[in-house]
Amino acid sequence: MERTRRAVLGSLAAGSAALAGCAAPTTGRERGGESIYTRVYNEVVPAVAVVHAAENDRKVGQGSGFALDPQTIITNHHVVAQGSEIDIGIADGRWSSATVVGSDTHSDLAVLSIDDNISAPETLSFVEEPQPVGTEVMAIGAPFGLSDSLSRGLISARGRSVQSLDRFGIPAAIQTDTEINVGSSGGPLVTLDGDVAGVVFASQGGNVGFAVSAALAKRVIPELRETGSYGHSYLGVTILTVEPQIAEANGLDEPRGILVVETTDDGPSDGVLQPSLTGETATDSTNVTPPPNGSSDPSDPPRSRRRQIPTGGDIILSVNGTQVDSTAELGQVLALQTSPGDTIPLTVLRDGEEVVVEVTLGTIPDS
Repeated sequence: MERTRRAVLGSLAAGSAALAGCAAPTTGRERGGESIYTRVYNEVVPAVAVVHAAENDRKVGQGSGFALDPQTIITNHHVVAQGSEIDIGIADGRWSSATVVGSDTHSDLAVLSIDDNISAPETLSFVEEPQPVGTEVMAIGAPFGLSDSLSRGLISARGRSVQSLDRFGIPAAIQTDTEINVGSSGGPLVTLDGDVAGVVFASQGGNVGFAVSAALAKRVIPELRETGSYGHSYLGVTILTVEPQIAEANGLDEPRGILVVETTDDGPSDGVLQPSLTGETATDSTNVTPPPNGSSDPSDPPRSRRRQIPTGGDIILSVNGTQVDSTAELGQVLALQTSPGDTIPLTVLRDGEEVVVEVTLGTIPDS
């Protein structure tokens, strides 16, 4: 009797937990035993492509891509930039030549049109909202030419500025610990809903990879499809994030904002923002250049170097109403909230006083 009573109470407790929305961890498996990663892979991989670029019948670029519509493939600018002969392999094994509709070095995005009378069997869509740090993601592409390969990880950080093929960084980038290798470039970084959170474009090795954010891609790609190019907002300044030594040298109580070091002659900020005019020499024991072979003796004392700390320039505190505390944040605001030709307010700290100035943005020049 007692055993029966306990069984009934146990069943009731289990039922209550289920009604309350509680469930035991599924360890990555859904009902029926299929892994959620398998399900997402099977949904996404028909939209993923292999991209080859050649010049004079010599392969000069190889990467991945994905279909935004049955005739349109998204990939990286650097995958196709060096070749005039583009070929695309779609998931069902067919190949087609392709035409570069538009390409942009500053976002490392390119739009391709399939030439032959074939279509990608599936298409993908970008996420509607930015995904937070910690979101589980999967990269599907052709690392080392191995098509239809999957790796998975997390969104590690957002809002990174990553060096591009020129002197301007790619703003608003996603950092991920998903394995990224040569040939992965241009492939989709997807959520477990199968939507594209970013376009894979770089790796710094180990577990540090980068993707063009969906937010930036959704601004750039429509313009590439329509006109073949995209104009990025340009402030025309050389800047530094205000770190503790810069704050101290400039008489600030705490690090904040972005120091204007130089303005480009005849650029948008010339005559509007005040650049640094003097420099103070400081000893810096951080960012010390290691020996050429990368080795060091742990018993050696820390080595220091002396560097000039700019002083006296405007310190940008907010752009277009958004507070900025790093050069990466400034780049993200310009990339996602403004366009060339916009006149925007900047709040700056000048001679100890906060003032608001207006700058009419230009377009990032060709390198």
